Amino acid sequence: MLRATAEAAFRAAITACDPTPRTLRGLFTPHVPPPPSRPAFVPRLHGLAIGKAALAMARGVPVVHGGLIIAPANDGRGVPDGWRLVLGGHPDPDERSVAAGAAALAFVDAIGEGEQLLALISGGASALCEQPLVPLAELRAQIAALVAAGAPIAEVNAARTALSALKGGKLAARCAGYILTLVASDVIGDDPRVVGSGPTVGRPTDAVAIVSPMRSFAEALGAALGLPVLDPPLTGDVEAVATRLAAAAPGFVAWGEPTLALPAQPGRGGRAQHLALLLARALRGSPRAALVAASDGVDGPPPTAAGAFVDGTTWDTLADPAAALARFDAGPALGDHLVRTGPTGINHGDVVVIARSP
Repeated sequence: MLRATAEAAFRAAITACDPTPRTLRGLFTPHVPPPPSRPAFVPRLHGLAIGKAALAMARGVPVVHGGLIIAPANDGRGVPDGWRLVLGGHPDPDERSVAAGAAALAFVDAIGEGEQLLALISGGASALCEQPLVPLAELRAQIAALVAAGAPIAEVNAARTALSALKGGKLAARCAGYILTLVASDVIGDDPRVVGSGPTVGRPTDAVAIVSPMRSFAEALGAALGLPVLDPPLTGDVEAVATRLAAAAPGFVAWGEPTLALPAQPGRGGRAQHLALLLARALRGSPRAALVAASDGVDGPPPTAAGAFVDGTTWDTLADPAAALARFDAGPALGDHLVRTGPTGINHGDVVVIARSP
C-alpha cells in the first residue's frame, strides 16, 4: 500500500461521508413518533445544529424560520441563510461553550407549541455547548480525569450529563414544540443518547434518526481501497488494539474508538498517532504498511495531525521511538510520517488500514 494511495482514499471517504446530503436525505425520510404528538401542519421549522459537523449538516436543510449553529470554528464555506453561528470550545468546554449553551437554551425556550425543532447533533457537541450545574473548572477537571484514565465515551458522557443542565434530554425538556433529531454518530452502537450526550433525545413524543452511522467512514474508506471492513470495532487500550491488528492478515480497514490512558504530563500527539507508533514497532521488518487516522482530521489537542502512515521500515528510521512511546510523545517522533488533513467536518471515530506495501 502506497502512502499516496492511502491518503487519496482517506480524502475520498471524507467526500463520501459529507453530512450535507445525508442530512437532506434524512429530512425526506419518514420519522413518525407515536400519535397524536406530531402536528399535522408545522408552521415554523427551527434548526439547532451542534457538533463538529454542525455547519455541514445545517447546509442540508433547505429552509428554516431561524437556526442556531454551534461549532468549533467557521469552516470558511459560509453560514447558510437563516442560521446564526456561535463558536464553542473543543475538546474541552470553555467560557465560549457556556455562552453557546445559554444561546441554545434561549433559542429552544422561544419555540412555541405546535412548532418544530430540527436538532442536528454530531460528535463534539458535548464540549461545544454547555450549561454546567457545577463550576466550569470543576466540570472540566472531572471530565479530564475520566478521559485521562481511558474511560469509554459512554462513561464520559454519562458524567457530563450528570453535571449539565443541557445533556441527557434536558434541552428537549425545555422545548414546547415537536423535535426531530438527526444524528451523525461518533459512538460505537450509534446510540443517540450518547452522541453529544443526547441533549435533544429522550421524549417519547419526538423522533430521532441516525443519518450517518459511525461505521460509515470505514465503509467509504474500504470501498475506495477495495478492502473489507474488519469487525468487531476497535475498543479498549491501544496496546491491545495494536497487538490484535498486527496479528490479523493484511488487507483490511478497521474502525472504532480505542482508549488511551495518559500520564500526568503526556507529550504531544493523540490516540491515533500513539497507535500508529505502536504499529510501526509491530510491523517492523515486515512487508506491511498502516494508515491510522482520526476521521475528523484532529487527533489530540491542537496543533495536531489526523494520524500517521507507517510501514515495516518506519521504526528504524525514527529517533528513539521507544522513548517517545514511554513519554506518550508520538507526534514529534513520527515527524514526516504524520498525515495532515485539517478538520474534515466529519466525526466517525478512528480508522486503521493495514495492507501489504509494494
